[in-house]
Amino acid sequence: LPTSASPGDSITWRDLQVTMGQVEITNDFITEFGSTRSPSPGMKFMWVHIQLKNARQIEIDTPQLENFSVLYAATELKPIYGHRQGYKDYSTLESVLFPKQETNAWIRFDIPVAAELTDLLCVFLPESAQIGTSFSSPNYPYSDKPTYVWKCAP
Repeated sequence: LPTSASPGDSITWRDLQVTMGQVEITNDFITEFGSTRSPSPGMKFMWVHIQLKNARQIEIDTPQLENFSVLYAATELKPIYGHRQGYKDYSTLESVLFPKQETNAWIRFDIPVAAELTDLLCVFLPESAQIGTSFSSPNYPYSDKPTYVWKCAP
């Protein structure tokens, strides 16, 4: 994997500036409907704040939710639907960012209860939905797709 950036650092891919900001871990959350959600046994919730800015002079597609992952040891964890009351959910973002437009939202991951922020990496895969892009060859697990990585702990 590439060298990890720190929380708050921005990367730029094709004039799209992506920043992984704050990371929070919760044992439950209140949904947009006011009910409390608890994680599956042995799990807890991790929330990642993502900020996007279109630096182009033309529209750019908003990355899909699937373009983000969290790495814990050798396990790739994908985002889970979870609208938390008072927080904008990433899945609600518009599909296009207009020139100079900025937006931000939160992504939810279910992580093992034993995981600490220092054990986790947040990954942005703008051209792929998974880190292991090549099923046919274990010798090239990261293929030639761009991969951007942030440490989850400051």
